[in-house]
Amino acid sequence: MESLIKKNRIFFNRIAKHYDFGIFKKWQEKIKRIALGMIAIKDNSKILDAGCGTGSLLSILSKTNPRVKLYGIDISSEMLKIARKKLGRKANLELSSVEELSKKEYYDYIFSSDAFHHYANQELAMQNFYQALKKGGYLIVLDVDFGIFNSFFHKIEPGNSKMNSSLEFRNLFRKHNFKEIKQKRVGLINVITIGRKS
Repeated sequence: MESLIKKNRIFFNRIAKHYDFGIFKKWQEKIKRIALGMIAIKDNSKILDAGCGTGSLLSILSKTNPRVKLYGIDISSEMLKIARKKLGRKANLELSSVEELSKKEYYDYIFSSDAFHHYANQELAMQNFYQALKKGGYLIVLDVDFGIFNSFFHKIEPGNSKMNSSLEFRNLFRKHNFKEIKQKRVGLINVITIGRKS
């Protein structure tokens, strides 16, 4: 697990300054806005972006939902530097992995945006997310699903722990006791999965 976290840390530290540029990034922001449209975020909620990268989702949330408390964790110090420049004091950012997440019944919403396939231990991540959410809280995972090409993409992308299909995401959510699971495919490769802690 540690070796994969280290590999991802090196990879994302290296690409951090280029991460917010290009057509791909604009598409990913569109996906994030679609996901936000699928849930109703209440005022004074605590929201965690797990694998927040350069803070693009938190930045959207700070503008569309100014009366929420924002938190972000990431394993890349270089990505967090950029996120801090974007967000200032609008979010509490921490250098940490999802595998180290230890809060209990603290957050109302947890987002994982384009990060899940990089988690070194996806089962532990799901356990930690469930534990960290308040009762009635929501987990929202945005990730890619290349269908029959998932295994190929897993092999060629640095630090990729496992690609999950739409069905595998549904099963993961069920396995970890999430209820009211809903899913939406956006475009050819993006999948949004949402579940509620009962």
